[in-house]
Amino acid sequence: MNKNKNKDDRCRNYSFPGQHEGEEVKLILRKHLIVLLPHLIYISLMFLLPIAFYIFFVPAVFPAFLIAPYERLFVLLLLIYYGFIWITAFMVWVDYYLDIWIITNERLLDIEQIGFFNRVVSELDLKRIQDITSRVYGVLPTMFGFGNIKIQTAAEERRFELKTIPHPVTTRRKITELYRAAREKDRFIFRDRDE
Repeated sequence: MNKNKNKDDRCRNYSFPGQHEGEEVKLILRKHLIVLLPHLIYISLMFLLPIAFYIFFVPAVFPAFLIAPYERLFVLLLLIYYGFIWITAFMVWVDYYLDIWIITNERLLDIEQIGFFNRVVSELDLKRIQDITSRVYGVLPTMFGFGNIKIQTAAEERRFELKTIPHPVTTRRKITELYRAAREKDRFIFRDRDE
């Protein structure tokens, strides 16, 4: 219960550029942490590669790298290599952390970070939702509780897809509740104008 209260407080205190007056953030979603696992394995292997190279390959093929002036060259090349590894790891983290879905009481914002200097922001008015589907497919998604949500709007507009998000069924239900609340609010506004 306390965990949900912290999430609600975090959403309530969250604001973003372009937020409408009276618009409340209801959900903040990121991809499940498991999407970082392949990158973690790859970066770990790339991190260990020079160590294996130094232990097994250098003494047999390049023994000059083990003695003085060339030893420093090897260390310099190693530092440059590890610098690229850290930059790659940082890029993976930035891409993960800045890809975000913000769901408010009025709309859904899809913010996708592509590299360091490219960001795509799409938004969908909740009242325009026609169909919403959640899907958990496979052993790993079932075990770790992540999946996809597809949101269909009018035929000429693109389909929103929230990929590898945690708890897709619960999230789909919350989005459906927000959609119904937005439609109900809209109905009361039109009813007041008619009277």
